[in-house]
Amino acid sequence: MSDFTEANEEWILKFESGKNWIPKLPSRHTKRIFIRALQKYCQAVKQNPDELINLKIEGLKAVATEKEFGAERQLETYLRNSGMTDSVKAESKNAIISFYKHNWRNLNPNVASDIEPPEAKKRTPTIEDIQALDANMTTSRDKALVWFFPSTAVRIETLTKLTKRDLKPTGDSEVPYYMEIESARLKGSGIGKYKGIKQITFVHKLAWQRLEDYFAEAKRKGYNLTDSSPLFIAYKGHFSKEEKKLAVKPKRIRVMTQGAINQVYDNGSLSAWKDLEQKRFSPHDFRDFLESSLESAGIDKNLRDPMMAHKVRGVDKHYSSHEILEMKDKYKTALPYLLPQSVEKLKAEADKVKEENEKRIKFLEQRLLDNGLSINKMLTDFNQLKATFEELQKLKEEEERNKPEKKKVWD
Repeated sequence: MSDFTEANEEWILKFESGKNWIPKLPSRHTKRIFIRALQKYCQAVKQNPDELINLKIEGLKAVATEKEFGAERQLETYLRNSGMTDSVKAESKNAIISFYKHNWRNLNPNVASDIEPPEAKKRTPTIEDIQALDANMTTSRDKALVWFFPSTAVRIETLTKLTKRDLKPTGDSEVPYYMEIESARLKGSGIGKYKGIKQITFVHKLAWQRLEDYFAEAKRKGYNLTDSSPLFIAYKGHFSKEEKKLAVKPKRIRVMTQGAINQVYDNGSLSAWKDLEQKRFSPHDFRDFLESSLESAGIDKNLRDPMMAHKVRGVDKHYSSHEILEMKDKYKTALPYLLPQSVEKLKAEADKVKEENEKRIKFLEQRLLDNGLSINKMLTDFNQLKATFEELQKLKEEEERNKPEKKKVWD
């Protein structure tokens, strides 16, 4: 946890309302965002957290008066006049509503109903985009990141909690590793609506090749990675606040932070496409890449959901080793959409099928044309024969009529 987060958490825990709230927040990341948002709100309205709760209590005691929805009006006024962007407004609204909710003083559900986060831009990268990022990364670690996200679809906050031990062998050279990640390390940390979620995901052969290159690079740099080491590490350590006080040398192995990972993608995007406003990708974009690949392979949604860390509908789902290997075989069918050489082969095969279909269409069209001419010729010949037959029939009948009548000879 950063120094900034520690200072803010120390501040909020001075208040009874803060003590009620903080344990209910699902993750360190959520705490960092929500505490900062609440602190800014307190500074703007000149009230501490306990005074915010008291304002709502006063409103509950003064039903049908001006004070009843004083807390709601104060929040709406703050958001309207804050000058914040729409996304930050929505973030602040969620934090403050959460604060009241976990102190059993829910705000009216209609408060700030017009404030919603803007729809996120959907950026689904292609194989070519992944290859371009790979080509513009400067370390084997960063190249491994580029292929790890589209192979596994883990979220960035989950990645920072993974260790080498999470990589479990499958015995399959095409999909050599899988990971079974429990809800505590996923979005929502398994609390409330996120209860029972588990991610079963896989590392394909190209992502594993990049990981092996990265592990070898880390070793050359002097990092002794063990099974308990973070899966992706920072190459340059720094002193924490406590270590500076104690003058203790920091540990050499540190987890790569979310900020550092995002920076890798920004740098790679800038190098590849020269303008971040025109084209850029973040780790989260590669979740769309994997899901669209699984859909293209015809994999059922009930199997895609655990691979994407989505909740499987119905009862909480638990997976045996046998079921995981069956999921691996399904995942394997999506490799033509996940690996560059397979995609090129798939395109060549599609072009070949298209060419053969076009030849077949031309053949059938020509055959139809030829048959059409033959039929027309047959119809013409038939009509001519019919006319000739009718004419001969008439001539024969006329000849019969003109024959002299035979006289009878009597003995």
